[in-house]
Amino acid sequence: MATSIESYTREKQIRNGLMLALLASFMFSLKPIIIKEAYALGSNSESLMVLRMWFAFPFYLAMLLIQRKALIENIRYLPAAVAIGFVGYFLSSYLDLLALESISAQAERIILYAYPSLVILIKAIYDKKMPSAKMILALFIVYSGILLLLPGELNLTGSPTGIMLMLTCALTFASYVLLSKPLIARMGVGVFTSTAMVSSCLFTQFHFVNISVDEVIGLPTMVYILALALAFFSTVIPSYAMSAAISIIGSERAAVTGTTGPVFTVILAALVLGESISLYHLAGLSLVVIGVLLLSKK
Repeated sequence: MATSIESYTREKQIRNGLMLALLASFMFSLKPIIIKEAYALGSNSESLMVLRMWFAFPFYLAMLLIQRKALIENIRYLPAAVAIGFVGYFLSSYLDLLALESISAQAERIILYAYPSLVILIKAIYDKKMPSAKMILALFIVYSGILLLLPGELNLTGSPTGIMLMLTCALTFASYVLLSKPLIARMGVGVFTSTAMVSSCLFTQFHFVNISVDEVIGLPTMVYILALALAFFSTVIPSYAMSAAISIIGSERAAVTGTTGPVFTVILAALVLGESISLYHLAGLSLVVIGVLLLSKK
């Protein structure tokens, strides 16, 4: 009886963790829709990245101040959290930006969504243990769904340098997902995420300090509204949700669930931008859902 209660409790925890990972994936998937709208109004990638972190910074700083007692208690982990924030949210984003200068958007998406495979591979090497058959099957089903969702995009066109930069981007984000778990366990979801993201915001401002003020100031009002939405809905909320998911279901499940991003992007593009949904999209959506449901079983 006790075993069955424990099993039910664990399955409930896994479902809750998957819901948080799905929430993070959904919020992250809003990013290309918001960015596309901002570009149409005259913004560019550098100014939008700066504005995104400008608007996100006060949220993270406020959360850090609210949790200052817990931060002081975990001060010894501060350098590690800062380093992981740099790797996961600044370096990864910047490498993505650099890679897109010389590779196609299709190549960027295909390579970026390889990061769950890297998470599973690195963890298997570190643990000296093969991933479970269920994990491999779920990954295969999800990737099959993604390829159906992105018909004709299995195309890695671009310079070798750009492709290497994008692979490094996927590797840095995979490293973030893996390295964050032990720190989340020690520091707590709120303190770790706030610390990592405050450092990421500051790194972004330091890096783009030479950007002309005219590129950031004087844009249409709607661009600032979109940048605020990008900061809150596609940065703040998903960063905390992702950390909470990693703490509950682990790096592997959280990473594979994160591949649902294209599903949400396709749906949102149809609803917001008026793009069409084909049978390929519906078939891909079904496969991704099946793969994620498979992960919900203990």
